[in-house]
Amino acid sequence: MTSTTTPAHACAASSLLAPLLDSRPRALVEAARTRLSVHYETGDPRLPVLSVGTADAVRLPNALVSPALPRPGTVTVGHGMLSTTDATWRPRRWWDPPRPSGLAPPPHPDVPTAGTRTVRVSGGPAVPRSYDGLVPVVLLGAGPGLTPSGDDFLAGALVTAHATDDPRLAAWRRETSKALATRRTTVVSRALLHHALDGYATPELADALTAICSGGDPSPVVDRLLAVGHTSGAALLAGVLHTLTTRTLRGAA
Repeated sequence: MTSTTTPAHACAASSLLAPLLDSRPRALVEAARTRLSVHYETGDPRLPVLSVGTADAVRLPNALVSPALPRPGTVTVGHGMLSTTDATWRPRRWWDPPRPSGLAPPPHPDVPTAGTRTVRVSGGPAVPRSYDGLVPVVLLGAGPGLTPSGDDFLAGALVTAHATDDPRLAAWRRETSKALATRRTTVVSRALLHHALDGYATPELADALTAICSGGDPSPVVDRLLAVGHTSGAALLAGVLHTLTTRTLRGAA
């Protein structure tokens, strides 16, 4: 008789996944798959999407990082692991997703395009560079791709507002939450925005924001952010700059 052993993959899990991994097993629904990642709807409003990505994928705040991706098929999470019919994924280490805070906005962000009057979101609307120019319901879902540019712009703005204690954050969070409840965007984008509401970011976004606010030369880390996706990095940066450069424009047209 030949015995078979189910492959067990050691992985690194975001600390945000702990409640889901430690709960009773539940079935996941695959919603999106790329060469480097797969994304599952969980049915849990606390963490609506669980992402599994390789080390080369953009590390989302809701990610489990593994050398191997689950194959299409039945997937469950709980009792400390993610399971399929032919393999398991069990965290061997944990990591905390970046959550910038306590940053002081620079008086003049030294990044190209910071002084433009409007920002054109790829495939979406132009965002007026004014104190009240950001309208979440208009941005949500605007543009093509796994994470539409409008959503990336909004995520960059939210993370920056959280990091700099911007007074607009409460309204932006409220309006974004309402928009997410009434208008669909991609599953991956919904996860990105769900965590951006609480200030969580990808490493590239967190590093660029911190560098811009530090007053030094942000070029190296900004270049790494701009290299994310086809349009995602540029849209995330545009959202950062919108928040930083419109803080003092109250009442501006």
